[in-house]
Amino acid sequence: MYLLLYELVIPMAADIKNTELSKDFVKGVVSRTIKSRIEEINQKLTDIYNSMKYFEKKYGMKTEEFYKKFLAGSLGDDMDFFEWKASRDVYKELQEERKALFEAIG
Repeated sequence: MYLLLYELVIPMAADIKNTELSKDFVKGVVSRTIKSRIEEINQKLTDIYNSMKYFEKKYGMKTEEFYKKFLAGSLGDDMDFFEWKASRDVYKELQEERKALFEAIG
């Protein structure tokens, strides 16, 4: 994700020099866009968090405990487990993306 961010932002920054738009205007647009994405990520994180809490209550274990057991193959192939694992993976990815975006806007 970090690589994608830099692949997009750095070329855009170079193009700022070649436009009639002011640097401050472009920076403002980019900053607002990044902040909007952060808000979107925050909503998704809340939704996924609630989903993981549902599974924790249903199966009586914390997500990280479940994740270790699932990866070790000791839980079986229940569809809930695949959804729970995917939720945990996406949750971690979104946290990383949000962190990168916060770093990008300072």
